[in-house]
Amino acid sequence: MRSFLLAVALLLPLSAQAQLAQHLEAALGLDAGYRTLEAQRSAAAARGVTARSPIAGSPAIGGAIRSDTRGPREAREFDLDFGAPIWLPGQRGALLGTVESAVAEFDQRLVLRRLEVAGLLREAWWEAAEARRLRDLTGERLSTAREIARDVTRRAELGDIPPTEALLARNETLGAELALSQAEALTAATLAAYRTLTGGRDPNLPLEAVRPQSTNRGLPRDRHPALRTAEAALANAEARQRLVAATPRDNPELGVFGRQESGVGTTESTSIGLRFRIPLGTEARNAPRRAEAESEITRATAELAQTRRVIDAAVARAQAALRATDAAQRIAQQRLTLANEQEGIALRAFRAGETGTFDLYRVRQLRLDAATDAARATTEAGRARSRLNQAAGVLP
Repeated sequence: MRSFLLAVALLLPLSAQAQLAQHLEAALGLDAGYRTLEAQRSAAAARGVTARSPIAGSPAIGGAIRSDTRGPREAREFDLDFGAPIWLPGQRGALLGTVESAVAEFDQRLVLRRLEVAGLLREAWWEAAEARRLRDLTGERLSTAREIARDVTRRAELGDIPPTEALLARNETLGAELALSQAEALTAATLAAYRTLTGGRDPNLPLEAVRPQSTNRGLPRDRHPALRTAEAALANAEARQRLVAATPRDNPELGVFGRQESGVGTTESTSIGLRFRIPLGTEARNAPRRAEAESEITRATAELAQTRRVIDAAVARAQAALRATDAAQRIAQQRLTLANEQEGIALRAFRAGETGTFDLYRVRQLRLDAATDAARATTEAGRARSRLNQAAGVLP
């Protein structure tokens, strides 16, 4: 029996995580940034066709027909040639390296975008959760207001209390109805925002899905998607620099040609031959390419160092915020416990005729304020844990 309960306890968070993962996949299917990165990754991978080709570009066919000014029957010449660019030493491997590094960078960018969308999903869930908690509290406020109003109205009709206190109860009931209407509108807005993000799915996720218990561990810093993306960008810049070094000149061209001469006054002959073209490398061509490649490495190196600092700072801020919200939650819960006891005492005194309606509503308002603060503190504590997941790079 113990093993069965343990298995159920272990399965529940997994089910919750699976549900959040489904919502995340739905959100990614609608996210323009994620779909753009997928398209760019496919475009980068398509460059591998060029790197795997035996020639460095597209072949070309050319030809020419010449005729003597005396007329085409007197002398004519027909040329046909076929040529193709060839790889420089090491160029093909360097180009393949840029393709692989570019694909790897887009893979990491996709993971990073997944984390960003997960952050939007988590924030939208907590917004909906907070709105629903406030709606529940205002609903409870309205129920108790109506209950007290019935008691006050009955006692006012019996003459036990002044009629003005019945008006006070009615005023409080109307205020509770207004607060509930506003809370329901806010809840509907947050639900609509979540559904827009996920393509119509409701934010009915279990709490464990948005705030797993492993938040304090997170990921090692070197596994954070933002850091791995910066590392992949640096590797891609280095691969492009190697390609620039392996391409000091434009690709040479090698071709074959055939020539046929005929005519009345010309000896008929057919010849074939080889043709080559070797561009020369110059500083005017290579210096800008080297400078651009070096600037890309400098930028990627600086961004990598900055990403490390940003991750460390974000995790530190999230941990500090979590400690603060946990402390605030404990204080808010203690205050709510005292306010509940105080309201219970005031309600019993009111029903016994030992205190007036004004004093009851004053104590009741303190309890409502404490309940609202406790609900917000609970939500903020959960949101802080979720944000720590986000800062640590934890993916659903």
